[in-house]
Amino acid sequence: MKKYFPLTIIFILLIACIEKNEFESKLKIENDSLRNKIKELETQIQMTDSLKSIYQVTIANTAVRDLSSKFNNQKYQIKISYPKSYFKNKEKNYPVLYVIDAETNFGAISYIVQRLIKDKLIPEILVVGIAYDTDYKNFYRLRSRDLTPVEDRDLRMGNNEIDPTGGAPKFSDFLEFELFPFVEKEYRIKKEDRGIYGHSYGGLYGSYALLEKPHLFNKYLLLGPSLWYKDKLLVNQASEKNLILNRHVKLYMASGELDLRINEYQEEFVEILKGKNISKLSIESEVVKNETHRTIFGVGFTNGLRFIYGK
Repeated sequence: MKKYFPLTIIFILLIACIEKNEFESKLKIENDSLRNKIKELETQIQMTDSLKSIYQVTIANTAVRDLSSKFNNQKYQIKISYPKSYFKNKEKNYPVLYVIDAETNFGAISYIVQRLIKDKLIPEILVVGIAYDTDYKNFYRLRSRDLTPVEDRDLRMGNNEIDPTGGAPKFSDFLEFELFPFVEKEYRIKKEDRGIYGHSYGGLYGSYALLEKPHLFNKYLLLGPSLWYKDKLLVNQASEKNLILNRHVKLYMASGELDLRINEYQEEFVEILKGKNISKLSIESEVVKNETHRTIFGVGFTNGLRFIYGK
């Protein structure tokens, strides 16, 4: 037995060394991963600071306000784009267009609206953008939460993380009971003339609002609507829904020819609504040649404004 004792000690020490090396290896991997994440955060902070100090620009005839919601405990950044006559003609009230995703699209939207107003293709309108004033990654998580009608815990969009979903009812309460009263108090608008613009998840939310809360808006401009969400939930609901409108409503939908699943479900959704023969609902739907989910914005937004604000 004694002659095996040293071998036993050596074996135990060898095992201990192996385990120590494995532990140190795992610790190194974790440390490297943390260092990389810290470097990414430092880079993002530097980019943000440099953009604020060097490339910050102001869009003419615009303002920014903050508004917090008690319904989802979210602080929103509200961006306002005035028509040029707003401060000259103080007796005039304006239709208002509420814009989802103003985090990314407010500048382009303001410009297109101004061009169409100048050419007298649409009336003067007040644009109200809804943003979060946050970084790009968090913006996508928050819009996923606010713009989806029901929760989907299995949904993963482009990464392994599960984004929050199902917050559309609370977002609707924020609009109806907080944002709308705020805008009506602070700005000269036509309370009865509210439009909404949304793209992708924004188009999904607009479709939800039309079906479930039609009193919120009378004009809908929805591009590339994500009607695939939750196994075509809203397409199926459109078939079952007895949609009752108490005023005339205009709905414009557009998607790109190259955005196959999106445009197929859009056309299905529109055909269902048209088949109901709702007298107070006017619909125009386009699938635009050679356009994608992203490039549909320019032509779709322009055509959509001309339809929803046309005679």
